[in-house]
Amino acid sequence: MTLYKGMPDLKIQRIKLHEEKKILVVDDDSFVLKLIVRILADAGFKDIKTASNGKTAFKALGLIPHETEAIAPDIDLAVLDVLLPDTNGFEICKQIRSSNLDIPVILISGYDIDEIQNKLIECGADDFLKKPFSPAELSTRVKLLLNRKKKKLYDASMAETTRIKFNMNHNVPFIGDNIDGYVIVDSLGWGKNSLVYKVVKADTKKTYSMKMLSKSSIEKKDSVERFKNEIEIMSKMKHPNIVEFIDSGYHNDCPYLVMEYVDGVDLEEYLVTRGKIPIKAFIHIAYDIASAISELHKNKIYHRDVKLKNILYDIKTSEAKLSDFGIAKLPDSLSTTQDGFIVGTPIYLAPEIFMGETATVQSDIYSYGATLYHLITGSPPFVAETSLELFKKHKFEKPPAIHTIRPDLPKEWNTLVVEKCLAKETSSRPASMNEVQLEIEKLKAAQN
Repeated sequence: MTLYKGMPDLKIQRIKLHEEKKILVVDDDSFVLKLIVRILADAGFKDIKTASNGKTAFKALGLIPHETEAIAPDIDLAVLDVLLPDTNGFEICKQIRSSNLDIPVILISGYDIDEIQNKLIECGADDFLKKPFSPAELSTRVKLLLNRKKKKLYDASMAETTRIKFNMNHNVPFIGDNIDGYVIVDSLGWGKNSLVYKVVKADTKKTYSMKMLSKSSIEKKDSVERFKNEIEIMSKMKHPNIVEFIDSGYHNDCPYLVMEYVDGVDLEEYLVTRGKIPIKAFIHIAYDIASAISELHKNKIYHRDVKLKNILYDIKTSEAKLSDFGIAKLPDSLSTTQDGFIVGTPIYLAPEIFMGETATVQSDIYSYGATLYHLITGSPPFVAETSLELFKKHKFEKPPAIHTIRPDLPKEWNTLVVEKCLAKETSSRPASMNEVQLEIEKLKAAQN
C-alpha cells in the first residue's frame, strides 16, 4: 500500500496483528461463551477451544489432576471465567503457573477488580476484564498479550544467539563488558536495529540505559542516520518528562546512546499487566506527556510516534517520560519497505498521515489524543484488520465517548480528547500542545 496524497488508489493490505494462535475460552454461561468465541473469530482468530467447566479446561491444558499421562498443551492463551461449577478461574491459573506453562491468562468476572485484586495477584493472572466488556477491549487485550509472549520468545532466542556469538568471537556486548566506563549488568531488550542494556557507570555507580545500534545495522545508511538523529534530538532536550540524554559514543564501530534509566514499565505493558489505570494516575500522565510534547514543539521537533509503548511510567514516583526519538519519514510502528508498503498497526496515526502528508503539531496532537483514549478506556479509538479500513475509521468515524466506558472520568475529558485532539480536520484540533496543557490544568482545578 503506497501512501500518496491522492489516497484512493490504495491497495488493501492485511495487517498481520497476530499469527495463527490457539485460544482456550472457559465459561459456564453458554451465551457468554458463544459471545467471546464470536468476538475472537471476528478479530481473526480461527482456532478456538471452549470449555464449560474446570475438568474440561484442565484436560485441554494438559493439567489433568490424578492422571499419570498428561497431554502436552497446544494452547497459546486462556480466557477464564472466575466462577465455574467445579472450580474457579484462580485455581486454573495457579495450576498453569505452577506447571511452568507459558500461557498468558485473562480472567473475566462480574466483580470489580478491587474486590478480587489480591486473588488476581496471588494466582498470577496476566490481565483482568470486568463483565460486560466491549469486543474491541477483549480482542485488543488478547493481541497485546500474544504480542508480548512473541516478543519474550524472540528475546530468549536472541539472547541464545548472543551467547553463541559471545562464545565464538564476542562480537556482541555481553553482561560484564565495560564500554567506555559503563559496565553492562543486564539486557533490557532487543529491537529490529538496536540492543538495549542496563549499565552502571564504573566511577559513580549510577545506573543508566544504553541503546546501541547492532553490528548488522551499521551497514544500513538509513538506520545509522536515524540513530544519529535520535542522539542529536535527545542531546538538545532537557525536560523532566523526556528521557534524559547522558552520553554517546562508539563501540566496535557501533554508535551507542546512554540515557537515564527509568525503573518502571511502558504504558502498553502497564495496561496488559495491571489493567485499568486509576483516574489520578491518568490525569498525571496526560499532563506530563502534554508538557513533554510541548517542549519538543517549542524546539521545532515533531515526535511522530506518540503511543503507549513510547511512554515510560515510573510506578514509584508516578512520573511519565516520553521516549524513542528515532524520527524518520514514518513512525517506528510502521515498518516501511523499499516498495513503499506499510505493515504494522497504525492505530494512533492522524488521518492526514495516512494520506502521505508530513507531520505537524496537529498530527502529534492527534496521536497524543489516540494514546490517551487507549490508556483510559483500555482499547484504541479504532481497530481494523486492514490499513484501508483503519484509515476510513480515523477519517470518518468517531470513537465511543470515553465516559460511556469510564464513567468515573468527567465528561469534559471526552471533549478534550475525542472532540478536540481527535478532530478529523487539523484546523479543529488545538492550535498547540501548550493549549492542551492549559485545558488539562482547568480540568484538574475543576475536579479539585
